[in-house]
Amino acid sequence: MDNLKYSDSQPAKAKKSWFTAVAVGSLILFVYALYRLGDTTDSTKTIAVTINGLTETYTTQSATVDGLVRELALTNLIIAIAPSRTSTLNHVRQITITTQPTLRNTDVATNMQATIQKVQAELKKEEEALVVPKSLIREGYATWYKFGDGMNTASREFPRGTKVRVIAINSGKYIDVVVNDFGPEDWTGVSLDLNKPAFAKLAPIGAGIIQVRYYKI
Repeated sequence: MDNLKYSDSQPAKAKKSWFTAVAVGSLILFVYALYRLGDTTDSTKTIAVTINGLTETYTTQSATVDGLVRELALTNLIIAIAPSRTSTLNHVRQITITTQPTLRNTDVATNMQATIQKVQAELKKEEEALVVPKSLIREGYATWYKFGDGMNTASREFPRGTKVRVIAINSGKYIDVVVNDFGPEDWTGVSLDLNKPAFAKLAPIGAGIIQVRYYKI
């Protein structure tokens, strides 16, 4: 009789174990579904981006690090980035980027030339439609410095009061600025010294220096 009771209890135990496993599995799937739902519903993310040691905060709806990099128009300038470009932004709150240390370096400029030429061809028609240049179209490098809150630049080629259109070759973004200072010095290799608000509309401040096309308007 004892043996009969023992054998009858085995299916009951197996059935109970099966129900327990199903319940635990269902709970895990439910928690995971909530976790994924939280990821998909929060599409806007605030990311701290450190570029060459300077940190700025950006709001983005991009899903990956690469998407944010493209928004910042830094794709062709980066030499190091962490986390990797393929990382998702759902749980990333800090990105560290190192760009080419100086665009005035001959090797760097040569490496970028193929990309620049493609962008130039695309921009030419767009620029002509936007405004008629009142001077030769020049190319060079622009940096920034803290001087005033308006949209201004220092220039060696244009007198104070001249209105100049400045186009970032890498991204196609453009601004109109007024010359209010003389500089930068010729030995720097820089053509325009934009003030901080003007530079920030073309590229992240941490980029430091960018290649531009510019002319009087």
